[in-house]
Amino acid sequence: MTDYDIIGALRNIENNLLDSMIRNFKRHRAEETAEGYNWTAWQVEQLNALREYSERNRLEYPGQFDEINQKLDELIETTAQDGEAAVENQILSALRQGATYARNAANTVQGAFFKLNDRKLGALIKSTHADFEKAEYAVLRRADDIYRRTIFNAQVYANTGAGTYAQAVDMAVRDFMRAGLNCVEYSNGARHTLSDYAEMAIRTANKRANLMGEGNKRYQWGITTVVVNHRYGACKLCAPYVGKVFIDDVYSGGKKTDGNYPLLSTAIDNGLFHPNCKDGLSTWFEGISRVKAVTPEEEAEMERREKLEQQKNHYINQAEKNSRISKYSLDEDNKKLYGKRAEQFRIKAEQVIL
Repeated sequence: MTDYDIIGALRNIENNLLDSMIRNFKRHRAEETAEGYNWTAWQVEQLNALREYSERNRLEYPGQFDEINQKLDELIETTAQDGEAAVENQILSALRQGATYARNAANTVQGAFFKLNDRKLGALIKSTHADFEKAEYAVLRRADDIYRRTIFNAQVYANTGAGTYAQAVDMAVRDFMRAGLNCVEYSNGARHTLSDYAEMAIRTANKRANLMGEGNKRYQWGITTVVVNHRYGACKLCAPYVGKVFIDDVYSGGKKTDGNYPLLSTAIDNGLFHPNCKDGLSTWFEGISRVKAVTPEEEAEMERREKLEQQKNHYINQAEKNSRISKYSLDEDNKKLYGKRAEQFRIKAEQVIL
């Protein structure tokens, strides 16, 4: 299972939770009388449906979460192995170009290093797994909360002038559907859905696992110098380090005395490889590797591409939000209105060329 498979599986769970909720609103409609809708009787019926909905979710999804989390653990371990293999290929290529590195023989010091890195990888897997479990059960609580608040908000919106049962329910769920099941709250107060959080968490965990694997292989060959990969689209935190050489004292066991380069730990402390980071490292082979300095024009291009990427992501998110409202609206006019808005944002996203 790839990272996209995991994200897709979690997104399916989110959609299933919303589908089931809306089906209940379609099935258990408020009774319309001469005096208007009988909201009191409808609320009692919906609260009973909510209890059934909650119980079914508690029975159905934990097993799926366990399977996803197992695949997550395997993904992180595989990413670390891929990092080792990539650096091995870099080293073999450098040897063919005349490098004179020799693989270190196993010794007590090496054994201690690899045990430490194994513990770090194990701790990364355990921490990511635990964070996923919290987020996964939070989405079930969030679904219950949305359902419960919709039951009571529907009558409130009806009292403000919503003409039909469908319009009242649509107004009650609109904000929730726009945001999705945003069950994860970051330290800055921003809320995100489980699948959005998973995408960030997997990218961050994979990055760290890959760096650990790469560092293990460099240590085996006694190489501790690295260069931050040169790419367009680097974010503001990482752009100052692109194309710069460092001594890797974090993953490869480097020391200040290994060369006349700054320590990688300093750059990381200042923002390099932040959560959700897309940048990476390559091995720096003294006398063989060449570094291309980042020009002011290239820095400007990085900033331009970052802004375009943010704009494109904004349009994509807006398209998804309006599409979700359209899909789950009970009123046909609302379905058409938000479906049209979703299509407009999709067109805008396609027009942004990175």
